[in-house]
Amino acid sequence: MQNIWKYIVSEKVNKIWGIKMGLSIMFFAIILIWKPFNLTFQQAVIVANTILVIIWWSTGIINKIPASLFLLVIFYIFSGASIKMILSFSLSETFLMIIVTYLFSQGIANSGLIEKILQPLLIKLVHTPCQCLIAIVGIFYLTMYIIPQPLARLIIVSSVLFHFLQQINLPERTKKVLMYGVFVASAVVNMSTKDADIIMSNIAANFSEMPISNRTWAYYMFIPTLITCCLLGILFIYIFHKALIGIPLKNVEKENKISPFSAQQKLAIGIIIMTVLLWTTNGIHGINNTLITIISTIILFAIKILHKEDWKSIDITTLIFLTAAFSIGNIIKFCGAADKVFGQLQAIFPTKFSLLYIYVMILTTMLLHMILGSNTTTLSVVIPGLMILCSQVVKSPIIVFISVISVSFHAILPFHSISLMIGVSNNYYPAKYITKLGLPVTLLVYLVVIGIYIPYWNIVGLL
Repeated sequence: MQNIWKYIVSEKVNKIWGIKMGLSIMFFAIILIWKPFNLTFQQAVIVANTILVIIWWSTGIINKIPASLFLLVIFYIFSGASIKMILSFSLSETFLMIIVTYLFSQGIANSGLIEKILQPLLIKLVHTPCQCLIAIVGIFYLTMYIIPQPLARLIIVSSVLFHFLQQINLPERTKKVLMYGVFVASAVVNMSTKDADIIMSNIAANFSEMPISNRTWAYYMFIPTLITCCLLGILFIYIFHKALIGIPLKNVEKENKISPFSAQQKLAIGIIIMTVLLWTTNGIHGINNTLITIISTIILFAIKILHKEDWKSIDITTLIFLTAAFSIGNIIKFCGAADKVFGQLQAIFPTKFSLLYIYVMILTTMLLHMILGSNTTTLSVVIPGLMILCSQVVKSPIIVFISVISVSFHAILPFHSISLMIGVSNNYYPAKYITKLGLPVTLLVYLVVIGIYIPYWNIVGLL
């Protein structure tokens, strides 16, 4: 029984845990009894349980798997939706692609190819902290398709940089700032193309009323995101200038060289290159990218780059969490609660598309992000809601893009991003860095949307 309880509860059950649980249930009870926005009993049950589980996700009162399964069961019992609708994400090709890319990315990590190539290049080319930041951004762009799973890519790149910094005589604060730069750069670069973040971007795109392919996403997002990356880099250097400016990188081990590749590694390189080429030329040959990745992963197993223990690299917790998070928008909309809840926000939106209209969209998304925490959860709630409110005024791809921009690299606390929580938990940097950068980034998000993305979308015909 004790083991089962540990599976359900992530922290020690004490007075503080009891207070947290009591407050979460209080919110649940208030919504269920009060029935705000003229909700029916059925709708109140759905909304109350959704908020209850979101609180559990955000605070860690209950572990993600039992919390997510609880929400899915509630949806099945009370929403009247079919299992197919509730589990639509798990039944989608995106879900299968995520599973396969966990394995494919693990294969790349096992081969050691990234570390084998990047470590010597960093030692040879990087001589200042600012050059290191530029190199980090470059690495993320270069590995965008080589390592398709965003979290795996982030973990590999952060590990490479961490080991690189251990070889250098730098102040500890500078090392921590540079490590924080890795996680910030990842968040921005991942907005460049749909496949750069196979989880968040695909989930967001699936809510669009108009199909958004990877090519379409890149056409509208790549260039303005690259400019945004440069501006954020300038802001980052300004805020942390004491740890970055005028500090040379000394005592680098120059003797590090690229050792010869084994036959197994050469074969793995060939498979990876061929896979990436097939991904990028999908429009020519028409072969499904998921099928390509499955075949490549099977070959990596066959040549012993991947082993049976690597099946553990598939993050079951994240997959179940994503299934529940993705279902929220569909179910709230299906039962009619979304129309009533988001309909109340209609009054704060201008009647016509304007800069003020965009400001309100960004503000709505940011406020929900501050409350809900997780990027994925926020997008699963806010995009369906904005589709109800704004689809008659704004094209659905614009709603998706603005929502993604508003949450991707904007965070005040670690719980606003899973990747940032990983960085803090690994002691790469302190949590206060997130707040220090996050507050001015709030203003930057507004400025880049109005000053970069909107003008660019006007030029290319999206607006």
